[in-house]
Amino acid sequence: MKIDVSKLSYTKETDISGILTFDPEEYKCYPPLLEVNDVSVKAKIRRYEQFIYVELNFKADVVLQCSYTLKPFKSSLKSKEELHFASYVEEGDDDLIIYKGNSIELDKYIFDAISANVPPSPKAPGATLPKDGKGYRVLTSDELIKEKENQTDSRFAKLDELEFDD
Repeated sequence: MKIDVSKLSYTKETDISGILTFDPEEYKCYPPLLEVNDVSVKAKIRRYEQFIYVELNFKADVVLQCSYTLKPFKSSLKSKEELHFASYVEEGDDDLIIYKGNSIELDKYIFDAISANVPPSPKAPGATLPKDGKGYRVLTSDELIKEKENQTDSRFAKLDELEFDD
């Protein structure tokens, strides 16, 4: 999706929309984001002098890795993002993105926004946390605290076997 800066009006908002697909060779996904399929994007663009404000609304069909089962599952992400572009930046304007030339390619920013909106521990519908397996157990914080309170120090276990004469 590309913005042609020379065609933007200083007085009217410009709307663009479309469906994007990302080339997996160019746009790499990292777990828990495994794949980005079709992305529906609507953008509202306003221009003020050398500044360009873009309001993005997107819905992305993605494949995520379940944090419980490690199996892939399909999901969708929705978000509203704001991007601020400028042809030049003075010191202290860290939230502005500098653009050069007469066009702004939004695909990279849209992909970054999708990646940023992936939950850190996605859970597939119906997936449950495993209780145990070979060489591990899964405990809640409360269960761990209770287990530690009831645990005895094995170094002193022999003392329990001693009998004293009264």
